[in-house]
Amino acid sequence: MIVTELDGLPVRLRAPHDLSFTARWGTVFAVLDQQDSGNLCLGVEGPAGRVFVKYAGAPTVRYDGDVDTAVARARRAAEVYRALAHPTLVTLREAVDVGAGHALVFDWTDATPVGRQYERTHVVRSMSLAARVDAVRQVYDFHAHAAALGWVAVDLYDGSVMIEPASGRVVLCDLDFYERAPLVNRMGRMWGSSRFMSPEEYELGAQLDEVTNVFALGTLAHTFLGDDATRSPADWAGSAAQLAVAERAVRPGRDARWPSVAALAEAWRAAL
Repeated sequence: MIVTELDGLPVRLRAPHDLSFTARWGTVFAVLDQQDSGNLCLGVEGPAGRVFVKYAGAPTVRYDGDVDTAVARARRAAEVYRALAHPTLVTLREAVDVGAGHALVFDWTDATPVGRQYERTHVVRSMSLAARVDAVRQVYDFHAHAAALGWVAVDLYDGSVMIEPASGRVVLCDLDFYERAPLVNRMGRMWGSSRFMSPEEYELGAQLDEVTNVFALGTLAHTFLGDDATRSPADWAGSAAQLAVAERAVRPGRDARWPSVAALAEAWRAAL
């Protein structure tokens, strides 16, 4: 590992890499260099305001894959954000080849990640119960929008969700692996956090679709209203009707779940 400086901030990489191209957006004020995705993430401030730069091409410390694969994935990811543009999804400003790779440039947000890996789950606990219930609705509404456009969520987990505590607004990010339907499991164990993965996401050759996504979305209800690791009713802070909606979503058998994301979203609204 080597440590270099970028606008006075340390950047940890496996090997030297020219990052001078970041000057096109301004001055770096934040560095996230511990991602295992092959992306180096930077907060940059310049004349056009603050942006979040997600760059593939550098030899990041925690990524064991091929750098060219990370670059190709970043180029493909731009299609996801353009196709699924929505008030709840972080806004993609541009996608551009720079340096030795490719950068996705998003509007900066001060929203707080709720994922366990960020050790900031207290942000959820600080929200009112009504705000937490509405955050689930926002996540569901976006994924109903995505499903209606023919997209399947892949690697959907709590790390994809950010929240603006003051307003309760959800901001979704890190949707790089989403795919157009139809989709078949060609990996065995798919990308993702085991807490949010349905049985078919471990089954080679299984169909992956919005019924698969219903499982992850049901678990996300527990992220906001209970414990997404155990999904125990004892930890549930919402109503019994809301718990019933979430419990149906995470049933192991596909036929026992909600038949679509739209049906799940409608059931959640009805349970309010």
